[in-house]
Formats: sequence, C-alpha cells, structure tokens
Amino acid sequence: MFRNYLKIAIRNLIRNKLYCAINTIGLATGFAACILIMLYVRHELSYDKFWDKAERIGRINTTVLLPGRAPYEAASASTPMKEILETYFPERIVRATRFIPVHPVIIRDGEAFAEDIHLTDPETAQIFDMSVLQGDLQATLNDKASLAISETMAEKYFGTADPVGQVLRIKLSEIDRDYRVGAVFKNLPDNTSLAINGLAKFDLTDFPQTRDLYDTWGNLGEHQVYVETTSPNDFKTISTRLPDLVNTHVVGLDSLKSGPDAKVSDFYIQTIQPITDIHLNPVGIGEMKPAGDMDAVQILVGIAFAVLLIACINFINLVTAKSTQRAREVVLRKVLGANRSQLVTQFAGETILLACLGLLFGLLFVEVSLPSFNRLLNLDLALAYSDSTTLVLIAGLLLVAGLIAGVYPALVVSGFKPAQLLRANRSTEGSGSRLLRNALVVLQFTISTALIVATATVYMQTWFATNKDPGYSKDNVLVLNNTGNEKIAGSREAFKEAILKVPGVHAAGYTDYSPIDIHERLSPFQLVGAKSDQTVLISTQSVDHDYLDTYKIPLLAGRFYSRDFTSDGMPAEGVVGSVVMNKTGAHKLGFTAPQEAIGQRVTTVTAVNAEGPVYGELEIVGITPDFYFQSPKRAIRAEVYLLAPTRYNTLAVKYDGEAQAVVSRLETIWKSFSREVPFQYEFVEDTITAEFERESTISKVLATFSSITVIIACLGLYGLAAFTAERRTREIGIRKVMGARVLDIVRLLVWQFSKPVLIANLMAWPLVVWVMSRWLETFPYRIETWFIWLFCLGAGALSLAIAWATVCVQSTKVARTNPIKALRYE
Repeated sequence: MFRNYLKIAIRNLIRNKLYCAINTIGLATGFAACILIMLYVRHELSYDKFWDKAERIGRINTTVLLPGRAPYEAASASTPMKEILETYFPERIVRATRFIPVHPVIIRDGEAFAEDIHLTDPETAQIFDMSVLQGDLQATLNDKASLAISETMAEKYFGTADPVGQVLRIKLSEIDRDYRVGAVFKNLPDNTSLAINGLAKFDLTDFPQTRDLYDTWGNLGEHQVYVETTSPNDFKTISTRLPDLVNTHVVGLDSLKSGPDAKVSDFYIQTIQPITDIHLNPVGIGEMKPAGDMDAVQILVGIAFAVLLIACINFINLVTAKSTQRAREVVLRKVLGANRSQLVTQFAGETILLACLGLLFGLLFVEVSLPSFNRLLNLDLALAYSDSTTLVLIAGLLLVAGLIAGVYPALVVSGFKPAQLLRANRSTEGSGSRLLRNALVVLQFTISTALIVATATVYMQTWFATNKDPGYSKDNVLVLNNTGNEKIAGSREAFKEAILKVPGVHAAGYTDYSPIDIHERLSPFQLVGAKSDQTVLISTQSVDHDYLDTYKIPLLAGRFYSRDFTSDGMPAEGVVGSVVMNKTGAHKLGFTAPQEAIGQRVTTVTAVNAEGPVYGELEIVGITPDFYFQSPKRAIRAEVYLLAPTRYNTLAVKYDGEAQAVVSRLETIWKSFSREVPFQYEFVEDTITAEFERESTISKVLATFSSITVIIACLGLYGLAAFTAERRTREIGIRKVMGARVLDIVRLLVWQFSKPVLIANLMAWPLVVWVMSRWLETFPYRIETWFIWLFCLGAGALSLAIAWATVCVQSTKVARTNPIKALRYE
C-alpha cells in the first residue's frame, strides 16, 4: 500500500509541475529561513554555558540613583566588594574575583604596542576553567610579576617560539616593570560575555598614588566582580541580603543621602546576575563586549515562525484549491472501499513527501546563504549535520511543517461525499474552503505588511540617530588617544603646535574623553550662598582653550576660556577661578535662562591633598548649548567643562583633505615625540556610526526576511490566481464571446485578490504602529510616530502593487486565450 501511495504521489507531483514548484520553493525558503534563525538563536542562548560552574557563577552589578538624572546602571562594582562578599556570605559564596580592564603599553624588543588586558585575582583560575595550553595559570596569577596571555597574544609577540618564561615590559600608570609569561590560555570562544586577552595579578600596593581609584566605593570604573556560589539557588538569597551588606559596609557616600534617615541602599543598589543571563540581558555601561538583545532574538523567532507559516499557508491554499481536480479520485476510492483514515494517510503522506523535498532544497539554500548570513551578523555559524541536537531540531521542523500544512488539506479532501459529487457529475467546493483561503491570504499579507513597516521604521530611526546634528562638527574630526602619557604630556604645547602645522589641519583641542566615551566623572557643585542640601552632582570634562573651535560649538551666553584671562581655569587657594557648563548643567543649578548663570559663583572640589578634598570657588563665565558628546542613545547629561590640563588624555584634530594623508603626517609627528607609546586614533563619525551597529544589523535582517515573506506570499498568490483562472476558464470564454475586453477580465480577477490584501493592510497597520511606537520609546531622541503611519501607507501601496503585478501576469495570459478553446467541450 505504501508503495502505491508513493507512486501516486510522485505521479501527481510530475503532472502538476506549477503546483509542485510553488510549494517546494515556498517550503524550501521557509525551512531555510527557520534553520538560519535557529542557528543564530541557538548561538545567542549558548553564551557562557560551557563553563563547568556556569550555573553557580554570577556577576555583581551596580545601579546608582541620583536626584535629577537618569539611573546610572553599570555592569561593575567597586573593587572592595570582593573581600566584603567573601566575608559577608561565607556559607553562600565559595570565592570571588575581579576583572579590572587596563590599557598598558607593552614593549618587546624595543617596539611598543598598545594592549587591552585585565588585572585580576588568583581565584579566577578556580572559578573559570580556561583551557591552558602552556604553563600554570594558577601559579601565574599568584605572582604579581607574571602574565598569562591568550594564544593570539602569544603568536603576536613570540610567533612559533615557546612564550612561557619570556619577558614583556609593561608600562601602566605607576607600573613600569618586566613581566614573565607564566601561562598561555586558549582563546575564549565567541559565545562568552568575557573578552580577555591577558591576565595579571591585581595588587593594590602597585598604585600608591592612585589608590583611591581602586579602594573607594564611589569609583565603579569598569571593575567587574564575579562570584562562585555554593549552589545555583543561592542567587536569590544573596540578592535579598545585598542591601544589608551595602548599608553595613559601603562608606564615604553619606553626602549623597537624601536625608538623615536615608540609607545608602536607597540610592546605591547592588544586584547579582547569573553569568548565563548576561549576554541577552546586559545591564548597560561597562560590558566587556557588545551584548546581545533578547528582544532581537524573540523578533527573529517570530519571523522564523511567520515565514514557515506563510509557506504552509501557501500549501494549504493550493491543495484546497486543487482539491476539485482530485475529487473524483477520492470518490472512486471511497466507492471501492477506502475509508477516510486511509485517504488521510495518503494525502498526509504526499504532504510529507513534498515537505521532505522542500527540506532538501532548504538545506541547499542554507549552505549557499550561510556565508552571507555570517557576514551580516559578524558571526561564524555552521550547520553541523553530525550534531544530534541539530538533527532533532530539523526533524521537528519537518514534522511541524508537515502537520500544519498537511492535516487540514488531508481532512478536507478525504471528506468529499460520493453521493453529492456523483449526482452533480462535478466537483463542488464549499463556501467554508473559500472563506478559509481568503482568511489565510489575509494573514499572509498582514504579516508581510507588518514586517515591511517594521523594517522601514528601524532603518529610519537608525538613519535619524546617526545623521542627527549632534550639536558639534563630527565630520573630518579625528581623535588621537593616549596623549596623557608622560612623553606627550611633558611637551603638550609643542606637540600641539607641531600638529597645527600639518597641511590641512585647522584646529586641535585637548580633552580627557573622546565622543561616545562611556566614562563619567561626577563632582559636587553648589551655588555660593545656597544651602548645604542643594549640592548637585554634575559630570565634568577637562578641555583646553581650543575645544569649542575644534568641534565648532557655539556659545549661548558669556565666553569660553581664553588665554587673555589669567584667572581662567582651576584656581589656586584663595583665588576665584572660572568655569563653563552646558545648558542642562545651568538648569540643574536652578537657572532658567543661560544669561542668568553668567557671573554667578559655584563651589566644588578643585584639588585633593593629604588631608582630603580642597574646595574652591569658580565663576560661571560661559554657557554652551546641549550637544550629544556622549551616546545619542542616552539623554544629554549636565556637563561642566573644566580647564584642567593634568587630565588631558586625547587630542581632537579638525582637518580637511585626504584623511589618510593627514593621519600619516600625524603619525610621523607622534613618533618624533614618543616611540614608547603606540600611535592610536579614531574618526568621530565612525565612532558615532558604530553606536548603532546593532540597530543597523536588525534593519538588514528584517529587510531580508520581510522580502522573503513577500516573495513566498506572492508565489502563493500566483498559484491561486492560476488555479482560479483555470477553474473560471469557461466563464472567461463566455465573457469574451459576450464582448468583454482583456482589460475587463484582468480587472475582474485583480479585484478578487485585491480585497484580501486591502483587509490585511487594515489589520496590520494599527498593530505594527503600536509595536513600533513602543520600540521607539526606548530611544531618547527618535522619529515622530507619524512616520510609522507614512510607512504603513507605503507598505500598503507596495503590497497592493506586488499583488496586482502577480495576479496580472496570470490573468492577462488567461484573458488572451481564444474563447473557442474554453468552450469547445460545452
């Protein structure tokens, strides 16, 4: 019997080539899209699960709530937290470790290199089971003069030679000594939230002059603290008791309390996050590497389901439409004794056969498109046919598609009644089948239209954010990093003069941060004569006299720092200095208009000595507009611009002409001043664009898969138009005999398929407007909602035009047929 069913199925597929091709291509495309998305989702969900103790490793995050500003959410904690955690939770936490990112200069054979490594604790070797290729990781981290490096770093410095025992000289802040390479560990896999290139032991005694950067609770930096718990169930208990720990041990932050009865835990909030949860649920500031997005994963899962569903809808529509041609076959089988279960088995089997054919072509599509998919997502995904999980998922995909696409058509076709069909001597189709087909077409185009609108919205928001005027000139501006090193800092003005002599360079200005930098240095500011509880924390940035000129930033009121005013800058004791701030900073101090702030004085920390902070007075001499010097994804923060040369670490250069020619000349000048510090630069425009790389990728993915859904939907529409025209051939012939033109017949058939597309648009528009409006609310600066309605109109016109074009091709072909051929059997 099975052999007979198989033979009949193959004959039907060969006989109905168009039907077979449309269904095979649709299912193959649906399978390919699902498999590609499945590979991506599986990769995203696998982050950090490979660690042996993954279920018991967690990270301490910090949220700081300050009046008048958005919460400061960081994937970091102050370094004293390590010891406090181990002593406060002896029964819950086995051990803890820290990762402190540093950017030293490494010297090898007289050549200097800039590297990113982490200072850490010996417990790292016990918490994280890194694959050690050479040496002893535990012994290395116990020695403050030893260094553990990745295999990539080992190859960079030592090639094929044995790196263990070799020496690298490290210059970092107060450290300037030789480090012996004690271990080489395998590069961490891509699916981890950790980005570690080298490890050295953290020893607070190495930083006697900058100790306050590491042993105070107010400095979070990018210091990450990880713990190993005794059980996965301990996370909840630890999280519940963390506020008590904060109130007991966190000191030095009383000035931030809102009142005498307030607790530190009211504004300084510590939480614990499982390591397996970090990638898709990032905290915000200070992640080691770009994180994923659970919303993006859910969107892609939804798209995969939508694409497969549309392919299955095509199959259901075409089978039920085609069923009239197989009605007599079904009736004869029933008359000869076949029961309904046998017929269901036969037609479901044909579906599975077609689904298997679609799966084979789908796998072929995956192999062809996977390299492009990897380039789009910047990943290295692969379809492993030997992996049992992959095979189970593919088999499940086949089974689901077979059930969705095959069960209903099999029940419909097997349910034909012999007496009714033989009495009429023709096949009949119930209104229920026609209604279902129209409903499924509506569903197809609802999904397709929604995806088109979503794609346009994401693209437009990305374009808006990256092209929005930031308030300063970002074009033709590059930033030289590491200008705070002693070689450059010792001859700062001479270096700047040399830069300004380069042909094409128009301006240059020192700062401590480059645009989009995540760092924030808060200082207390209080108007002279104000009450003590009116102190506000404002972010500070160090600039020089040419800062505004370099970035082409105007002034709203007053003036900027000038070399003509000797009092400008941080004051000496007993002297009043000067300060410039942005509009938001002035508003935070209580000024409603920029001009009101000019001439007013504030007190702030102007120096630190052995006895503690030294407070001085500064006169507000200038107010700048608010501009997006930080990430455009965040609201503009209050900012004070200090003339503080000791904090300069970058030099912004405004230029014209060929960028690489300018860079080459700048590098020559750099090396003439300092060969021990590598030349590093970045273009401001590229830095801003990189901020929206994830949104850009999402828009491309949405565009790709929305195009696929539209193509599959149009294939189904073409097939339905073909079968509808075939079923109405005699009607069309009669209409032509009665004088109907080709245009009249085409208009008749086009209108039949225009109605479900129009209904689909009316259903899709309010839903997609609601969803995308919610998404836009995650951006502080966004496009107007009316843009989404405009995209809806465009998507509606596009989907209608595509539907018309699809149906017109088949309708015109049928309408041009000689009516004699249609009526010769009547």
